[in-house]
Amino acid sequence: MKCLKLNPNTDFDLLCSLVSPHKMGQKIMQKKSKLHFIFIENLSAPAANILKQDALRVGAELVTHKEVITGRVGASSALLIANEEQMIKLAIKEKQQDFGLKILAKFLQKSFTKPQKVRLMAVMNVNDDSFNPQSRVNPQNAQQRLEELLSLEPDFIDVGAVSSRPGSLYCGREEEFARLKRVLDLIDAKNYHQKSIFSLDSFDAYCVEYALNKGFKFINDITGLQDVALAGLARRYGAGYCLMHMQNSPHDMQDNPHYDNVLLELEDFFAQRLELLEGVEVVLDVGIGFGKRAAHNMLLIKHLEHFLHFERPLLVGASRKSLIDAHFKSAVEERLAGSLYLHLRAHENGASIIRTHDLKEHKQLFALHQAYEGVIL
Repeated sequence: MKCLKLNPNTDFDLLCSLVSPHKMGQKIMQKKSKLHFIFIENLSAPAANILKQDALRVGAELVTHKEVITGRVGASSALLIANEEQMIKLAIKEKQQDFGLKILAKFLQKSFTKPQKVRLMAVMNVNDDSFNPQSRVNPQNAQQRLEELLSLEPDFIDVGAVSSRPGSLYCGREEEFARLKRVLDLIDAKNYHQKSIFSLDSFDAYCVEYALNKGFKFINDITGLQDVALAGLARRYGAGYCLMHMQNSPHDMQDNPHYDNVLLELEDFFAQRLELLEGVEVVLDVGIGFGKRAAHNMLLIKHLEHFLHFERPLLVGASRKSLIDAHFKSAVEERLAGSLYLHLRAHENGASIIRTHDLKEHKQLFALHQAYEGVIL
């Protein structure tokens, strides 16, 4: 007999391929292979005591305030530690309980399935004031840049003509369209849209519809559907739509952003907006850097898995943003390593689309990540 200590993050099904268990047994045990941490705010003392007993009965654990058992506190935050099988059993139990535990039961039944593969979205800005100069093109060099990007086979190419850097002002529809028109016409004339999904980074309905008529299939709206006409365009053209959260506007989005709980505020934002997007293929973007402090941004990346319960693809774009500078002083052109790190973590935590200024480097990163994840013994 010989024993090996393996990385607990190794794919369970891959490990089982070495053991050859019964298929049904593998399915049952898979639900026990990973622990979930569920943080619960404002759990009443009676509910906490009930949940504690129910958790112990199914083999899970509940961490509460030390005075819950004595009755000296009326409510407590709590941490439920359970595997998937235990969560299923608890959901059944808590459906029968009072003190708000039916809400918990409903939450425990949600799906938090992480993506197995990542899709990459390359950035191309047709303006001269985007925060990363390397992403800028003009009508004269746009074709060369497009062919360079397409040679790397990106899943998406996101074209924009308006800077959303902190402090920027919208240039207006006429100027935005003037910047875009020649590039959009080029993409259509060269049939580039047959080689990748082209996205327009715009919130102007006129520019968006023009792009959709030129073969674009995705709308990247940083405003979070301030103009509901964009939802109508997405439905009419069968286009995907990226719903991004932003506090305020690019001009004033960093003026002392405040959140009581950034995760819960984005939860409410997505839930409300998704009601307006029925029938549309929606991608959710937590909006890294858009009216959020460095601490908010890092928290969103670390706990991104929470938003998987919406059962929509999650997009993260932290590419070369000031979040990196907040933790390691660096100019925009020096933030590649930080971008790669944040995007790898984002994917591990649930992002299936990564928006990047550095397509080749990200292709390499995720090729190695996929190889690493496929290793068993």
